[in-house]
Amino acid sequence: MGQWNPHKNPKDNRDFESVAEIVCDIADRALGGWDDFTDDIRTYPLEILKLYKSEDCPEPLNEEVYQDVLRDYPERVHRAIHRAICSRIY
Repeated sequence: MGQWNPHKNPKDNRDFESVAEIVCDIADRALGGWDDFTDDIRTYPLEILKLYKSEDCPEPLNEEVYQDVLRDYPERVHRAIHRAICSRIY
């Protein structure tokens, strides 16, 4: 058997040029977990923010660059997640 190689996302080792890029990356990752049939657009962004700020935060969102943005700009991240969901639905 071959050696197991975990999936690498090209965004994981990316150097961000702005807070806006990080916010968009977080929103894109959050959108990946959105389910049109079971998730509620009113609560999902808050649930995601809570998860991403917790000890159970998935990699690479537990890295300092993401955590700084989640801590310093939670409203901005919330709006970006909400917009990403709306643009997908409508």
